Amino acid sequence: MNETNELLKGRRVVVTRAAHQAGELAAAFAAAGADVELLPLLEVLPPADPEPLAEAAATGGSYDWVVFTSANAVEAFVPLLPEAFPESVAVAAVGAATAQAARSLGVEVHVVASRSDARGLVRELAPHLLGDERMLLPRAEDAREDLVVGLEALGCAVKAVSAYRKRLPDGAAARARELFEGREIGWVTFTSPSAVRHFVGLFDDWKRRRRELAAASIGAVTSRELRRHRVRRIAEAREPSPEAMVRAVVAAL
Repeated sequence: MNETNELLKGRRVVVTRAAHQAGELAAAFAAAGADVELLPLLEVLPPADPEPLAEAAATGGSYDWVVFTSANAVEAFVPLLPEAFPESVAVAAVGAATAQAARSLGVEVHVVASRSDARGLVRELAPHLLGDERMLLPRAEDAREDLVVGLEALGCAVKAVSAYRKRLPDGAAARARELFEGREIGWVTFTSPSAVRHFVGLFDDWKRRRRELAAASIGAVTSRELRRHRVRRIAEAREPSPEAMVRAVVAAL
């Protein structure tokens, strides 16, 4: 047994990704020797008003760039296109996982941010822009405005549309009680700020119980949300991948 398996053997790791997306992350921790439990904290739903997204897809060829900030945005937007993704439109993705989701649907990706946040994406897009591009940004309904502000600062005209919304799945509170009542929280994975907020909301006594949490974070944006809720023990992945999250936890141990 290698060192990774020795360190993780017998340790419980709770994976909080949406049920349809948890497989790879759960498998990575299980392969490293952890006892994996699932607590889906996000359910992805269509936007409350689907018309703006449908209109954006119908007119997608009129934009210079489409910018994707999550695999969920890719999966919500691309199937709505009336035909193949327009060759005249360049595509940017916030990270490798988002880029892979686009490529799996036949979309060529021209820019992939190595730093998976708005600042990193703006920085890597800047050399490719003249400053007057029309940018389409399908995104989560609760997305922050950082990316829009950054692109507009470069002179771009940005059209942001809600591609999906997220909610806490039914049964999450009962599942959390099953996992944590009378037991220390321990290691829990977080792959978005929304998952952090939903997790915190499951605890009436969060101020006391936050000390028990050891958080595995997928990146800087999620880590900032954890710190906002006063989580002190955070193992942050150096890149947004299941393997990197495992390595972060091993390094912390």
